Amino acid sequence: MVQTFLSRFGWFISLLLLQVLVFNHIHILGFATPMPYIYFLLILPGETARWLYIVLGFVMGMLVDLFATTPGVAASSMAAMGLIVPLLLRLFGPTDRDENVPFLPGVKMMEWGPFLRYAFAASLLNCTLFFSIEAFSFFNWQYLLMSIGGSTILTLLIVAAMERIRNEK
Repeated sequence: MVQTFLSRFGWFISLLLLQVLVFNHIHILGFATPMPYIYFLLILPGETARWLYIVLGFVMGMLVDLFATTPGVAASSMAAMGLIVPLLLRLFGPTDRDENVPFLPGVKMMEWGPFLRYAFAASLLNCTLFFSIEAFSFFNWQYLLMSIGGSTILTLLIVAAMERIRNEK
């Protein structure tokens, strides 16, 4: 139990620092900014209470907002993702799993295909929420779509790389 908590806390701090120090400064062609901090919600155990998803998402988003120039945008999109991620996990997770074994989302239990679909759906929804809230308008919808698409692809690539690193042990 303590090891699981420390592992999750380590991922929380690592993803927060990576986002604040590295990924917030990447803007490929002015559109694509990776947001792999969503990976923290993606790897929470399947039995995690829904309220904890929301609270942890909000806290992660608020800390990202604290160090970025997006007051409340990441917090609101991550809190919304806290509501959506358990539904996505139920949608993309295995249906024939053993109820006695704790379900830890990832490639080991889901295989690459379902995990990437799960991560893609979560990344797309997070980027859509983030950029829609940030723009607060659909006036320049081409820029909005390019930002959402580019950021989703970059986020998915980084999440897949992190999942590969996490499962190399």
